[in-house]
Amino acid sequence: MSGAGLAPPDRLAIEHLIQRHAWLIDHGEAGAVGKLFAEDGALYGIGPDKIGRAAIAEWGRQRAAMTERRSRHLQSNILIEPVARDAARGWVALTLYRHDGPGEGSATPLLVAEYADRYVREPDGSWLFAERRLAVLFGAA
Repeated sequence: MSGAGLAPPDRLAIEHLIQRHAWLIDHGEAGAVGKLFAEDGALYGIGPDKIGRAAIAEWGRQRAAMTERRSRHLQSNILIEPVARDAARGWVALTLYRHDGPGEGSATPLLVAEYADRYVREPDGSWLFAERRLAVLFGAA
């Protein structure tokens, strides 16, 4: 789709999708992350590959069960580009703070990473992840 930009409502919907993903994980609701992905969506770079909404949802349930893990995903440098009428791609910089165990822990970032995303618009007009690939740039692998 050269020369065509993403309509502002679509850009806003995708940005909300990106932030919702982090918010669910950071607030103990990762069990709902699967709903943010297309039925055949994929999540790479966070442990073993997760292919399909069911596999992603199971990973989310396991993450939500880690009740002594606190995290905050700080996301920036969001770039979204249309690739077709109902498809877009994007990149998101991530700084992750995480603490495992009781107590407050440290405020030192665990890692800096980047998501490479593909988004798809569903027939109802909603945007979902078709694919998320996390690449660690600095810090823990």
